[in-house]
Amino acid sequence: MFPEEADPTPAIPLTRPQGQPVAFSRRLVLSAGACLLTLIATVLVLTLGPERAMAGASTLRFHGEEPGTLTLTYETISPLAAEPGLRARMRYWVPDPLRFGQTEPGYSVVELSPEEPGVFSGAAALPPAAVYAVAVVEDLDGNYIDNDFGRFWEHFETDAEGRPTLQARRYQLLATSVLSVARAAAVAEEAASQFPEQPEFWVRQFLFAQGAVPPESRNAFLREHAARFMVLDRAAREGNPGPVELDALHRYATLLGRPDLASYWSSQLVSRYPRHGAAAPVRLQSIVSSPVTNQKKLEDLEESWTGAGAPATAQVGLRLSIELADPALAEKWLDRHTAGSALRNRGYDTEVTGDMMAAPALWPLAEAWILDRLADSRDETGPERPLDQSDRNFRAEASQRRARLNLYLARLLLARGQSTGAIGAAERSVRQTWSPEVFLEAAEIHESAGSGRRAAELLALSLVDPVTPLRPRSGADGLRAVLEPSEEQLAAARATLNERVTSALLEEHVDLNTRLRSAAGEETTLREAVGGGLAIIVHAVRPDFVPNDALALLDVNSERLRLTDVRTLLLAQQPSPAALQRSGVDSRFHHDVGYEAWEALGAWREIQYFVLDPSGRLLHRSTDPEAALRVSFVLSTRDVASPDVLLKRKDTNT
Repeated sequence: MFPEEADPTPAIPLTRPQGQPVAFSRRLVLSAGACLLTLIATVLVLTLGPERAMAGASTLRFHGEEPGTLTLTYETISPLAAEPGLRARMRYWVPDPLRFGQTEPGYSVVELSPEEPGVFSGAAALPPAAVYAVAVVEDLDGNYIDNDFGRFWEHFETDAEGRPTLQARRYQLLATSVLSVARAAAVAEEAASQFPEQPEFWVRQFLFAQGAVPPESRNAFLREHAARFMVLDRAAREGNPGPVELDALHRYATLLGRPDLASYWSSQLVSRYPRHGAAAPVRLQSIVSSPVTNQKKLEDLEESWTGAGAPATAQVGLRLSIELADPALAEKWLDRHTAGSALRNRGYDTEVTGDMMAAPALWPLAEAWILDRLADSRDETGPERPLDQSDRNFRAEASQRRARLNLYLARLLLARGQSTGAIGAAERSVRQTWSPEVFLEAAEIHESAGSGRRAAELLALSLVDPVTPLRPRSGADGLRAVLEPSEEQLAAARATLNERVTSALLEEHVDLNTRLRSAAGEETTLREAVGGGLAIIVHAVRPDFVPNDALALLDVNSERLRLTDVRTLLLAQQPSPAALQRSGVDSRFHHDVGYEAWEALGAWREIQYFVLDPSGRLLHRSTDPEAALRVSFVLSTRDVASPDVLLKRKDTNT
């Protein structure tokens, strides 16, 4: 199904992480270390109690004795304690009074060496002016991440009384807004309590709190914030507020439905601090909402960029130039977008490519852009990988983007009559990710290039995918009318699906005696909750963090889940007040008592999806609910569920 010709683009490595030979001495050391760790854990549980031991399973301490040097000490009884070495990945912020809104964090990687069993340390070189840093700890492969139960370990600049400074709080709020919504909401309350005179913290507190206010209390909620805003407004008129305060007052007034005051404070911001980063979005909003042509908007954006370039301005300029299909303008704004942010979203870059593909006049620019994106080297430990992303998941997401770019390249080559190059690019996209949508588009390219047999094979790959999507897959009906995969092609496609899934399985043990509390408040265990069968576990910090699309996807596939006897278990660190309204799946959330399931499953993000077998083996962990469904459906089929069947099949094939 997948030809083995030379491929300059690396495919996703799908090797099973097990069965590596280890020297006897290493095994002896690890065994002794494991025994010692078990003894330490037992003492902790007996002396502190199980909940206290779980809550303190890992700690990361920062020591800043010398300016510019930060010593890290990591202590744990988690599986990371047996590693020969670890890595701490950090982002830090240095205040820039001119560009607060667009300040990019610095990045540091710290190697942690073992001092004694379960204790590691290392030193990071940070600029002396750094006011805030966040960190995670991971193994040297980058596939097991530890943090403070989703909060991320933090280092602050502090005042004489040991409290975080105003600058540290500001950058903490910037960082946590990206890393953790739950943590950002808590930070907004903490910062507003510490600095009640600063409007930016009350704006964030308003944004995070308004969604949880019941309808009958909304008027009182708005009156309370309106009264607070008037106090801040009066103080700002009597004082000398900075650009951050002016920007916050503008946004606060907008949220409270006071356009007159919002206009006043935005004009004050632009007139007093025209080059500050916070002023750029205000100018940008006025340009975009103005009733003029796109050409005139681009001229106004050019003037704004000359005054104070900002990444958001480059993005809007790029979108408008693509709409005009002007190659010279698009190239200029594309260069600005590329240089404007070292940590820009790579997914957004792929979206931009799709927009350029819609304008034939931009195809030469799109081709150069695609080749440049495909030539980018993957940085698994550097700033390209987010702190809350494992290397395994990062590789998968990067490969999905590269697959999409290769499909765009194939269409460009096909339009130019270069069928061989188009087929090669389409084949690279197929090998890079398992995606029925990619298979369908690649099949269309093969059909257009006259390769009907290969098109039928790719259509077969799409047809055997067991997951029912939320939305119809584009191109499926048209191809199905032209191509009819044979039974042999469908059988080969099923074998390819099975091989893809089974070769990428995890082999991690999960303690099934982990304590949970049911939605009714009854004490139970993970073993009882999953019911002795294959289970998809959805683990979230809060029930409302689970996306509606994810729950809808489970609901659409509920009948197949029932037929294959796959259980769905929803877990949350915070108790759920009520079940979500879903017809097909049990949407009642169990409570993860004392973060025990979080620790047992090796979770580190606010929402993750797991596949667990009856014996307690963790087979899959990701942030993609469709991937979890696919794994569970493949493993629940009779042919691949039993290792004995797999062995017999291999003997027969031999």
